[in-house]
Amino acid sequence: MSSIISGRWKLWSVVACLMSATGVLVTAPLDAASAQERAVPKQDVILGSDARTGKDLFEKHCILCHGPRGRGDGLEIAGANVADLSSAETQRKLNVDLLRTIHDGRPGKVMPAWKSRLSDKQLQDVLAYVRTLKQ
Repeated sequence: MSSIISGRWKLWSVVACLMSATGVLVTAPLDAASAQERAVPKQDVILGSDARTGKDLFEKHCILCHGPRGRGDGLEIAGANVADLSSAETQRKLNVDLLRTIHDGRPGKVMPAWKSRLSDKQLQDVLAYVRTLKQ
């Protein structure tokens, strides 16, 4: 029974993420080098956000691609390159940069823009949950 559920989950994750990808918008590239050089506390954007609500939203919208622990293994079977949200590289990024990625998506990647589906508060709640993910 669990193999049937697992197979369906994998198929649905591929379909859902590919459908979501059609809404990706083109945005200006981020200056990753300067963003990582700036030392800004993680609370710079998420103060007042709710990681529990963010977890619920993550499980509803993000788990299909990023996997149950955010390690980017949700679309592994489709060969998609999905970010490992628990990685040190991701966790070093500024909140404002991560929010921009969630908001605008990643042009040319599978990551869709969520700005038309989630409110600013919900985006910040998702980020608050992402900040709880560790390898």
